[in-house]
Amino acid sequence: MNDKSEKYEIFLDLDRDRIKSILLETYNTCKDTMEVDFSITAEKFVSQIDSYLDSNRVSIPVSIPLPSRRYPELMIEINLRKKSVIARMHNRNTRINLNRYLTHL
Repeated sequence: MNDKSEKYEIFLDLDRDRIKSILLETYNTCKDTMEVDFSITAEKFVSQIDSYLDSNRVSIPVSIPLPSRRYPELMIEINLRKKSVIARMHNRNTRINLNRYLTHL
């Protein structure tokens, strides 16, 4: 029983499918609300979260970029444990309008 070759792993029970579906809806909501085309596709945007889901560092919110020509500074902050998103950007009015929709996802 005291074998040093035993490997103990911690597995975090995150709802990965739900997090990815929230990110896909975030992409579509941002696109519709802001009326812009983003520099990256929806699939590439959602796939940016994979490295965070595979790691064990989920206690802090994660920010991933969602750049467009009009709003290159747009960052989407994801809380992986709460499965919630919020937009961060310089334009206050657009940010408030966008977060009204994103907080209900």
